[in-house]
Amino acid sequence: MNKTVFVFVVCGAAEHINTLHFSLRYLRKYARSEIYVVTDTARNEVAIQHTHQIDIRTPETYTNHQASIYLKTGLHLFLPTGNFYCYLDTDVIALSEQVDQIFNQFVAPIQFAPDHCSLKMFSSSAINCGCEVEREQNTSLFLAVNDAIQKHQNDPVLIAKRQQLELMFNDINKSHVKKVVNQVKFKFSPRFFRLNDDFYFDKMNGVWNDRNHVAVLYESYHREIEKATQFTYDSVANHWLDKNGIDIWSQGCNHLVKAIYETFGISVSDTDWQHWNGGVFLFNDSSRRFLDAWHSKCKKIFNEQNWKTRDQGTLIATVWEFGLQNHPTLDKKWNFLADKNNKKVDFKEDGLFTDNSWETNYRVNFIHVYHNFGDTSWDLWNYILKKQ
Repeated sequence: MNKTVFVFVVCGAAEHINTLHFSLRYLRKYARSEIYVVTDTARNEVAIQHTHQIDIRTPETYTNHQASIYLKTGLHLFLPTGNFYCYLDTDVIALSEQVDQIFNQFVAPIQFAPDHCSLKMFSSSAINCGCEVEREQNTSLFLAVNDAIQKHQNDPVLIAKRQQLELMFNDINKSHVKKVVNQVKFKFSPRFFRLNDDFYFDKMNGVWNDRNHVAVLYESYHREIEKATQFTYDSVANHWLDKNGIDIWSQGCNHLVKAIYETFGISVSDTDWQHWNGGVFLFNDSSRRFLDAWHSKCKKIFNEQNWKTRDQGTLIATVWEFGLQNHPTLDKKWNFLADKNNKKVDFKEDGLFTDNSWETNYRVNFIHVYHNFGDTSWDLWNYILKKQ
C-alpha cells in the first residue's frame, strides 16, 4: 500500500521557517500520515526543527523566493516515488482530526483547491503590467475629485448662492419676454454670458460663477470630473473610462492571458476562469507529466522581465495546456482561504466557516492564513491559537 505523506517546502528567511514550525505543531497534533520538509539548508537563516528533511541544493543564481518555487514545483524530482503526497504551504494550518482524509479526495492526475478570484482579477499579480498600480491611482484620483465636488456642493455659502440663482431662473421662465431676451443674449455672448451683476456663465467650462469668479453651479458634474481627471464618462454604460477606454473600476486585465500565449504558445479562452490556489495540492506518480511542465515553466519565467516571481500564473498555463480547466477541485474545507479584508468571512467555535456571509459554510480541516499570520487583533487568529 502506498504511504501517505504531507510535505512542506521552505528555505531562506527565519520568518518563513518560524511559520513552518507553527504549522508543523498543528499538523503533528492532528495527522497520522508522515510529514516531510523539503529545503535547501545552505540558504536557511535558522535550523528547521523536524526529523524528516530532504535537503536539495538549488541553483545559486536563484533568490530564496525562486528557490522555494523551484523546490515546490519540482517535488516529484526530489521525493521518493510510490508514495501519495499532499503539499501544504507553510501558512496552511491543520484544524481537525480529519486532515488525513484529504488523500481520499484525489482525482488524477493532480488536484488543487480553487482560489478566491478569477484569472482576470489575478492577472496583474502575476505580470508586471502595472494595471494594479494604475487602477489604484485612477480610483484614488476619482475619489479625491469627487470628494472635492461633494464638499463644494455642501458649502453653506454656495448653497445660498445656488438658491439665489434658482430664484432668478424661475423668474426668467415665468416671463416669455425675459426668456427670449436671455436666450438671444446667451447665443450671441462669446464665452461669458452675464446674467446680472452677481452671476455669469462660463460657456467653455460649463459653470456658473459669482462676481468674484467663484464656481457656484456646474452645468454637469461629469464634465467637471472629466476636466480634473482626463477620464471620460460613458453615459450609455454609466461607466468612467480611463485614457485607454477601460472602466476605472474594473477589476483585472487580460495581460496574463496575453503573456501565457506569448511565452508558452498556450491559448486561454476564458479570462473569467476560476483559477487554482497553489497552497494545497494532491499528487502521486501519475502527476509527473503535469509537474514536469509546471516546473519547466517556472524556471523559464525566472528570466522573463514581464513575469513576477510567482507560481500561479504558470500553474494556470499548465492547467490549460493539459486541458484540465474543468477538472474537479478540492472542497474549500481542505484549503479555506482566510482573508481578514473579506468582511464576509466568519466562523463559529465548532469549526464551521463561511466566506460569503453564511450563504454556504464549511467544516474546515485546513485553513490558509495567507496574510495577517499571527495577528492577535483578529478573532479568527485567536480561534486558531485555541486549537493548539
